[in-house]
Amino acid sequence: MARAQQARYLELLNEYMMRGEVTSELKSLMKTLACIEIEEDNLQAYINKNGTCYTAPSGHNKQRPEWQQLRDNRQRKTAIVTALNRAYPTSQKLVEDENAGYFS
Repeated sequence: MARAQQARYLELLNEYMMRGEVTSELKSLMKTLACIEIEEDNLQAYINKNGTCYTAPSGHNKQRPEWQQLRDNRQRKTAIVTALNRAYPTSQKLVEDENAGYFS
């Protein structure tokens, strides 16, 4: 892992450790998420600078491969965040559960 990825992983790990136990499977998901987020930032900067399309030698406009990578990364990120959120209930969910007895 690069320094930026390692730093992001440690941020995620600290955040989720406050919510509960962190298993090796969840650590693996967090490492992957950290890498995806840093790559997403880099790809987004490239797209912001160069655009989503380019003109091929044939004269046709084509989608940049970096744009496809960015879209794929965002789909993977969504899946990982969903899995992590299932493993750790959010504080809002905890408040709703605590109040369930009062409002039922």
